[in-house]
Amino acid sequence: MTVDEIKKIIEQKLGAKALEVSVKSPRQMFVTVAPDNLIEAMGVFKRDIGLYHLSTITGRDTGEKLEALYHLAMEGTELTVRAQTDRDNPRLPTVTPVYPGAIFYEREVHDLVGIDIDGHPDLRPLVLPEDWPQGVYPLRKDWKYNREKGAIE
Repeated sequence: MTVDEIKKIIEQKLGAKALEVSVKSPRQMFVTVAPDNLIEAMGVFKRDIGLYHLSTITGRDTGEKLEALYHLAMEGTELTVRAQTDRDNPRLPTVTPVYPGAIFYEREVHDLVGIDIDGHPDLRPLVLPEDWPQGVYPLRKDWKYNREKGAIE
């Protein structure tokens, strides 16, 4: 399936719920959705387009917002789904009902960026040590580590 065919399905099935759809190359595209539409969009991508493989989820701090980038792949075509959330109350719904393999990726995004994943069955730390300080997220831009003191600031 070409990116143009994928784009057409997204426009038909999601309409304005796809806030932005951009084709970056003949095999790569990006779709931005609001958190409230994330589960529906992921269902469309899997069911109607055939994007069964969730490669990973990347957590990112843009400075103003936090976002999760869901990387889907199919036969050489990559679709990245972007969902942004506020820094003050960062929340996204779990996509594990659609992509059960997201369970570990969502835990990692929660650990490192601090996005709460609503409905996730197990948000205990995945990559950070058990004694890591609460509310400290090493992939946020405001995170600081003082090498001389050997401490988080």
